[in-house]
Amino acid sequence: MRNSNLILALGLSAMMALPAAAQTSNKFQSLSRELVAQATVALHAEKPGDARLLFERALVADPANVAALVGLGQTAEAQGLTGRGLKYYRRALEIEPNHKVALEAQALAFLKRDMADRAEGNRDKLARLCMNGCEALTSVTSALEEYHAANDQTAIAQKEG
Repeated sequence: MRNSNLILALGLSAMMALPAAAQTSNKFQSLSRELVAQATVALHAEKPGDARLLFERALVADPANVAALVGLGQTAEAQGLTGRGLKYYRRALEIEPNHKVALEAQALAFLKRDMADRAEGNRDKLARLCMNGCEALTSVTSALEEYHAANDQTAIAQKEG
């Protein structure tokens, strides 16, 4: 009897603690979103060092913040570190495989690395996700068209030269 009362008391304590844990979690998620907003402003103001620190703080507050991971990828690319950017995009897509902005950013980074086949895979996935079209799909499709046109011009110049 005594053990069952102890188990009941522990169970009730745990149930009462759940709302507090959820509330704390919501506070951290909110803080993380605010930090991402600040970091995005810093990135657009061409302050990649400040942006990186803010995005990293956002991830400390919420390790599953996909926007922070995408922002870190974009920041890395702004600093000429495309490979590092790709790692962040991969992490973001591990958390949320259908995140349109992450798929777009990854595809554009793939093109910087001459990985058109991988970028086309992202475009195909975006096409399935955006049945009625979306900005990410339009962006990746345009970038692929430009990439292929530039490569076609290079091939023609090499044949003529």
